[in-house]
Amino acid sequence: MLSALFAFVLVAYFLMSPSTANACVEGLAWGMPQSEINDHLNGAVRQEDLNHQRLIARNIHLDQLPVSQLTLDMNEQGGLASLAYEFSMDDMTEVLAGLSARHGKPISTSIKEDHYEDQLWVWNTGEDLITAVKRTSGNVQKFLISYRPSRLNPETL
Repeated sequence: MLSALFAFVLVAYFLMSPSTANACVEGLAWGMPQSEINDHLNGAVRQEDLNHQRLIARNIHLDQLPVSQLTLDMNEQGGLASLAYEFSMDDMTEVLAGLSARHGKPISTSIKEDHYEDQLWVWNTGEDLITAVKRTSGNVQKFLISYRPSRLNPETL
């Protein structure tokens, strides 16, 4: 139960926290308005139902890797607050290797519950908090990379 609560808090933590730093992934910046994001993604962004702060883009690419879904959360001012990429399980090793090559060795942990098992990798770049999650639930596996602005610069510790 404690590990499930930890996983929930970790996921909620990286999905919430607005900022205006220029970080994120190539071509996007924290605080960027929806119109600029849509231009950058060639019009692929759609509003998710009635939630005006959540945008979805499907079947796009990050560099040459296909992304089945990109979820973008906007802050109250309409700027980019966090994002999450869902990749194919076949691309997990390449994505993790790329993040490790760029940002160094991550903090990692595993959580095992009755109905699922999560593997988590976390990087704090000083500008971004990057979290990779591999979730296995029965025969279904998902791989997600999320970014949000970092609220703690590692150099201050």
